[in-house]
Amino acid sequence: APDSPPLLADVDLHIRSGESMALVGATGSGKTTLTALVPRLHEVTAGRITLDGEDITALSREELRSMVAVAFEEPTLFSATVGENVLMGAGAGAGDEELERALAVAQADFAHALPEGTGTQVGEQGLSLSGGQRQRLALARAVVGRPRFLVLDDPLSALDVHTEAAVEAALRQVLADTTALIVAHRPSTVLLADRVALLSEGRIAAVGTHHELLRTSPEYAHLMSGLDKPGDAGGPQEGDGR
Repeated sequence: APDSPPLLADVDLHIRSGESMALVGATGSGKTTLTALVPRLHEVTAGRITLDGEDITALSREELRSMVAVAFEEPTLFSATVGENVLMGAGAGAGDEELERALAVAQADFAHALPEGTGTQVGEQGLSLSGGQRQRLALARAVVGRPRFLVLDDPLSALDVHTEAAVEAALRQVLADTTALIVAHRPSTVLLADRVALLSEGRIAAVGTHHELLRTSPEYAHLMSGLDKPGDAGGPQEGDGR
């Protein structure tokens, strides 16, 4: 709203080329807003965001989103087949090889057990699938095109801890070849990143490695101490009966 205070203020954050940065903060600190600014799902009202030195507002949305892949906690799927939903994230000419690699990274092999395999229609928003299955397909779509920049906003929250661990192990190889910003709610996700940024009340309060922030930031240590149990990501998980 025009008269409301800004959700983010004086944010100064530099992610090095090829680096993975975890973004950690309490509920309402502005994490999702910050990640949504990168692909211009929201527009900045002050300041600027640059990718490899180029202001994102100088790029067309089509060009920007060909460079930046995203996966969010609430995934969007389209009324199309599983394979079509995933390959929407790839360039022209992508086929079965790219599809299988992406499904493997996202631990989405369940797709092959669907009635028509990856040719199965999932319906609008993928409501025929569980929350964890939808998240894994959205993650597969994000990584299928080997993006230069990857933005992940808690995309594993609906997964049980065992599946999450398998996805994270596979993601390490993907993150080695891209620049990534990852909203993290579990220490295991934080440890995927090279460095961590603590967002507090719309500002970057601290930046460092996980272990550095544990030593130097009481707020970060407090957040981590409360996020080491399964299910603390905030949403229902596969296999938990909800």
